[in-house]
Amino acid sequence: MLSIPIVVVAYNRPHALGRLLGSLSNATYPCMVKLIISIDGGADEQVRIMAKEYDWEHGEKEIIQFKRNIGLRKHIIECGNLTKQHDAVIILEDDLYVSPGFYNYILSSYNYYNDDPQIAGISLYSHHFNETAKLPFIPLSDESDVFFMQIPSSWGQCWTKKQWQKFSKWYKKNKRKKITPSDGVPPDIIKWPDSSWKKYYCKYMVQENNYFVYPRRSYTTNFGDPGTHFEGKLVFLQLPLQLGNRNLIYKELKTSDSVYDSYCEIIPDRLNKFVPELSEYNFTVDLYNTKDKNEIDTPYLLTTKFSTDPIMKFGKELKPHEYNIIVGIKGDDISLALTKKCIHANQKLFLLKEELLYHYHLREYHLKYNK
Repeated sequence: MLSIPIVVVAYNRPHALGRLLGSLSNATYPCMVKLIISIDGGADEQVRIMAKEYDWEHGEKEIIQFKRNIGLRKHIIECGNLTKQHDAVIILEDDLYVSPGFYNYILSSYNYYNDDPQIAGISLYSHHFNETAKLPFIPLSDESDVFFMQIPSSWGQCWTKKQWQKFSKWYKKNKRKKITPSDGVPPDIIKWPDSSWKKYYCKYMVQENNYFVYPRRSYTTNFGDPGTHFEGKLVFLQLPLQLGNRNLIYKELKTSDSVYDSYCEIIPDRLNKFVPELSEYNFTVDLYNTKDKNEIDTPYLLTTKFSTDPIMKFGKELKPHEYNIIVGIKGDDISLALTKKCIHANQKLFLLKEELLYHYHLREYHLKYNK
């Protein structure tokens, strides 16, 4: 029988911890499951009391308490290292809330992807927000229940023993090396504090050409409670949860239509599949206009940047953006052009315009349908 414990990461949010533990108690499990509550040093006293008194009815409970404060990055690394004793670990930070069927989802996903060397982790959280562009993200739909991204999940994730061993080996060699945009990691992620494990995992995935599996229906949601890294509550991280158990349809990475890079941009060969004419060009995808032209090493660019001499042009009305290219919507919003002929527009102004348009249309929708 597989050994996949649930590891709850806690520090100074007793209210959030109690809420997460309540959702874990209400979930369904096909077998007895070990619960590990890992508490960083200097934790809130109420957190320690709550962990000790919590009655876990679904298996063994273990409490790990660090004597000194090691910080979030080292804390998550230590939790990942628990794979040395188990087949995999499920990592849950304390401001999350789980779907009743989250454990069954992990079991089926583990069985499907454990032997794929390009899969670097399994996310419980879906991904509906582009953190670099600060805009909604919508993955291209296919017949499966999953999509793939070169962005590590930090709001509920599972690492198998194989996946963590590969990262751990890379991390030991690279943890002191500076991360730069030339590594393929978005600047906004690079700017995260040194306490972030996620930016190192992102660099690892880009360098090794690995991907996280994401569910289309989320099995965790994030309350974004104030804490060490958030001063105020982040309500936009809330997602609708998958409530019931369902038979999931999986796809292998190599056959999926929904594969995205670290900027939430669909990778070129997936577009080539739908639009064979594009395969004649070596291009980078930049539909959110967040990639620095100076860091692009392909001769061509498929972008919303202005081009002086476009080879192909498309509109941008359909969602997601790449669907306009797939079905050939006419317009002047997206261009395929030589990289050197694309004008590096002010990205901040471009994204501000996109964000304002999004909220304007959202407001118009509510005014029309919520009278």
